[in-house]
Amino acid sequence: MKLVLAFLLAVTTLSQQVTCTTLRLSYKAIFNFGDGLSDTGNLVILSPTALYIGNPPYGETYFNRPTGRASNGRLVVDFIAQSIPLPLAPPYLAKGQDFSKGANFAVTRATALDLKFYLDNNIIPTGLALLNTSLSVQLGWFANLMPSLCNTTDECNLYFSNSLFLLGSIGFSDYTTMLTAGKTVDYVNSKVPDIVCSITSAATSLLDQGVQHMVVPGVVPLGCIPRILTVYGSPNASDYDSIGCLQRYNNISQYHNKMVRDAVKQLQIEFPKAVISYADYYEPITKFLATPRIYGE
Repeated sequence: MKLVLAFLLAVTTLSQQVTCTTLRLSYKAIFNFGDGLSDTGNLVILSPTALYIGNPPYGETYFNRPTGRASNGRLVVDFIAQSIPLPLAPPYLAKGQDFSKGANFAVTRATALDLKFYLDNNIIPTGLALLNTSLSVQLGWFANLMPSLCNTTDECNLYFSNSLFLLGSIGFSDYTTMLTAGKTVDYVNSKVPDIVCSITSAATSLLDQGVQHMVVPGVVPLGCIPRILTVYGSPNASDYDSIGCLQRYNNISQYHNKMVRDAVKQLQIEFPKAVISYADYYEPITKFLATPRIYGE
């Protein structure tokens, strides 16, 4: 419950930050790529019986029904869309949708690295099916959608320059997949540059197509996730930080986030006309866990 509330705080913080930007900008559409933190229904369309998020009580507090979101209500991408204001971006795999004002390509458990990497390296998590929904696959879906949104290069440049693109959060599922498959923390750390490189390449591809407004989030604190705390819990108090999270797993997130921040700075240099922002999903959660009484219990 603590982590759920902490993430709600992160949602509020991020949506407020982006709202401040949108007070000065009028976006025509919103496009989102990522994993379960922003999936609005693609996974349950791909595999209707694969996950519990397709059943109650998910969706009960806002939509009054399960929508495929890993939440009882809205996600960050929903709050941002409503603050612009725009319609909630429909999942790309949904039939009969109007994508002229945006689309959501995110899929729960999607990875930054391609499925081929996991198969070639025999990284197969026990009891968890690997999906071909990586970031490059999502970019392919976007490419397939483009002809229905604009025709000429100039038309597409104009359309995408007036749209908001959210690239993530993604990378979390790469780390949990590797850990669940039995890989060591050192091994996972060694793959952080590859994962961030994949994110950076995706950002570059979109910016090359005329995207002018992009948000690139980091990942949440891995060592604060209940599943990580349960499976990899330690008898040594020194393995935990002051808020009860496993430090060595949080170090993975911190390393990832530093590399993403550095990549965003470099992208801003390479694309000076674009507005590229880093979104912090890490600090709001750790702040909440450190001082929960401030936010109510």
